[in-house]
Amino acid sequence: MSFGENVKHIRHLLGWTRSEMLKRLCPNANGKERARVSQQVYQLERRSSRRSELLLPISELFGIAPSVLLNRDLTSLTLPEVKLLRDDPNSPVPGDLIAIAGRFALATGEARAIVEKVIAVDRDHPQLVPKLSVILDAYLDGVRTHSRRR
Repeated sequence: MSFGENVKHIRHLLGWTRSEMLKRLCPNANGKERARVSQQVYQLERRSSRRSELLLPISELFGIAPSVLLNRDLTSLTLPEVKLLRDDPNSPVPGDLIAIAGRFALATGEARAIVEKVIAVDRDHPQLVPKLSVILDAYLDGVRTHSRRR
């Protein structure tokens, strides 16, 4: 068991690709920084290590204490069991809200209204946030494509 194996397992349970995890881990990073962190995540998941400068950011992203990520074998746990390790098992994974907030800054007036509704839904139905994030991303991508054609 290693920290990297735990990270990879939890990432898979959440249904995130490495790229999706990276977007949540450093949403405002430039291309060079994103490539550096991407390489660190890749190496972390492939090697058996107990140290990484990504420990605290990943711990915060997953909402799981660093000591638990480092010292416990989480690779046999299911997603509901992993969520029980968090302070509030029913709250959304922090990275989901960070990803949406990063896109919010780019949004037009119409998209901002949609995002505000997503945030309201998050309070009442946090399990819907990942699905709504996908819908919002598709909408914003469509808005950008449409505005470039003009």
